[in-house]
Amino acid sequence: MLKKVRIQIITDRCEIKGSLFETPTGQYLPVQDIAPEEESQHLELMMEGSYRDDGSCVTISYRESELTGMQGSTTTIFFHKNTPGLISMVRNGTARTALVFEKDKRHLCVYETPVMPFEVAVQTRHVHNTLEKAGKLYLDYTVELRGANAEHTRFYLTLLPAFDKPLS
Repeated sequence: MLKKVRIQIITDRCEIKGSLFETPTGQYLPVQDIAPEEESQHLELMMEGSYRDDGSCVTISYRESELTGMQGSTTTIFFHKNTPGLISMVRNGTARTALVFEKDKRHLCVYETPVMPFEVAVQTRHVHNTLEKAGKLYLDYTVELRGANAEHTRFYLTLLPAFDKPLS
């Protein structure tokens, strides 16, 4: 089943001290609640995308906008129905990456830019995936490009009907 959807994404991000690359496996970097407004970034986006359920895998795709700084890229979020707590996010365009989110796990990934590739660490605190039943996905994670400051992110995705638009 393939259908057109509207996708609402809300993110709250803030830089945190420490390095995922230097923190022992199984330990989290200390984070507080999202930092005060002046230290955090709050972003709300609404875009059109597609939702596909092939019976074993659910896939959501959308084009990034200027607001995200990734204009011209396409983001695809997917999971296998037998492992709904293991979420993959793939971005293709001028910069490419594949991130993996799994509760209480740290995954090393690669972020490819036109200049050079960077190693990325993603450590997920929480995954709440009700995309199939309620159209919602919540991720709470820390991400760090090697050599840059780590960021704590809370990511909320909600699927909404696409006003009966035909799928193009």
